[in-house]
Amino acid sequence: MRPKMQTVSRTTDAGVAALALCFVALLALVATMAANAAPDSAALLARLARTPPASTAFTEVRFSALLAEPLVVSGMLDYESAGVLNRRVETPYRETTTISGETVRVERPGETTRTFALRRAPELRGLLTGMIGLLTGNGSFIGEHFTITTAGDDSSWRIDLEPRDGRVRQRLSGIRVTGGGDESRCFAILDTEGGASVMLLGAAAAETLPQPLVLAELLGRCAAE
Repeated sequence: MRPKMQTVSRTTDAGVAALALCFVALLALVATMAANAAPDSAALLARLARTPPASTAFTEVRFSALLAEPLVVSGMLDYESAGVLNRRVETPYRETTTISGETVRVERPGETTRTFALRRAPELRGLLTGMIGLLTGNGSFIGEHFTITTAGDDSSWRIDLEPRDGRVRQRLSGIRVTGGGDESRCFAILDTEGGASVMLLGAAAAETLPQPLVLAELLGRCAAE
């Protein structure tokens, strides 16, 4: 049985949610390449370039005022080729979100495919452009869209991205990516209304989640020490 949500505009909610989740996929796949990097932003970001195809397992916990309780989903993230990303939810339901060029597509078995054009949200399109910069390891390009802060050391590092564009900041508070050594552990997308999407990656995706699910505690698990 699928989690119950409050009723919202189907087109707007599906489009924005799908796009945000594709940003999660971008960061998750990119962050897996941070092998033994120092917390210097230029050095660390230079190591984040990823050559497709690539996949990683994820468990995502989504906190939102639209949800009666946090939503937990798991599946696989696939970076198929330049500009093509898939987020495949396998439990507790099946859904595939694909971003290809300027279009986001959301598919569920037995339902009509939904699409969302990036041109309808210029500020989110700009955010996506910054995420593509991560895939290529282009720190200068990322810096045009985000203020980059790093912390920690090779064994436990953290990257914080704060959007520069005012329109993006109206929705997105920041993005946090954490890991240690050659493994990316998790990252979080934090919105401006107290909600968040926290994703555990790779081996961390198989760990037992704390109960009850509390955003601050989950973020604490991801913090660089």
